[in-house]
Amino acid sequence: MNIPASLQAHYDTGHTCMAVGLLLQRADGTTMGLTSLSVPRKIDITPWNSLPWNLAGLTSFEFSPLHGLTFGTLESTAGFEVDETSFVTLNNGQTFLEADLLAGRWFAARFRLFLFRWDVATTTIADDIETLKVGTMGQPKVESARITMELRCLKQRLQQPIGIVSQPTCRARLFSTGSGQCNANPTGFRHNLTVTGVTDQGTFVCSGAGQSVDYFGAGNVKWITGNNAGIEMQVSSFASGTFVLTAPAVLAIQVGDTLIAEAGCRKRLGPDCRDKFGNVPNFQGEEHRPTADRILSGVGG
Repeated sequence: MNIPASLQAHYDTGHTCMAVGLLLQRADGTTMGLTSLSVPRKIDITPWNSLPWNLAGLTSFEFSPLHGLTFGTLESTAGFEVDETSFVTLNNGQTFLEADLLAGRWFAARFRLFLFRWDVATTTIADDIETLKVGTMGQPKVESARITMELRCLKQRLQQPIGIVSQPTCRARLFSTGSGQCNANPTGFRHNLTVTGVTDQGTFVCSGAGQSVDYFGAGNVKWITGNNAGIEMQVSSFASGTFVLTAPAVLAIQVGDTLIAEAGCRKRLGPDCRDKFGNVPNFQGEEHRPTADRILSGVGG
């Protein structure tokens, strides 16, 4: 990361007035600023407004001091190993709500970790800030007294599989677009529903869902209102208007909550790709490939 000339001159004096800043933004757009400084600091962060960030209009964004905030050791490597650090804060139920953390609202949130001068009247990105790391947040560790948040650098994306592996079921994510993707038309397969009954944290009823058995199985629901608003969950099974989630919701599901339910796909050629979605030309599996037993059985085996 480049160091502004004026900030380098400040470093060269040997008497620095620097503090740590941390900018966070969740997938739902919620943005938070934290600092190791003992008082709030407002900074124009619009120069950082580039995809995937959405920082438009934040010309006087406040970075708030957080009691008990400490950062781990920051390391940078020249190879492709993921550089990681972390920060720890008190689990006081104010800045980071435990329910939000367990529900996954902060997982993969974007972060920018930086140093800034606090002895100037106005801190600017052009003259007074050195960015240390940019990346995404990992899994939080929630304890009774403190919360530890993992910070992963951009090299984390290089850990994702590249290429394809031959398999009998479809590899593509439902309704994904592009070469080698599903490319099915989602029209008619996403349904706006309202919860009319709740059995437990993983089972609820939508009386308006009259689709056939397993129609939403292996699909997703995205909550529009209620405690879980903005969170997506996977459906394990569906029958007679009753949804069973793969994992129980952390936050309470209540009657009247609204959601968008997406038809499920169990990645099979016949029952799903052909009969349900009419999308056989885009099937991304090899259902008819011979198994190892068939190949080794020999002629007439």
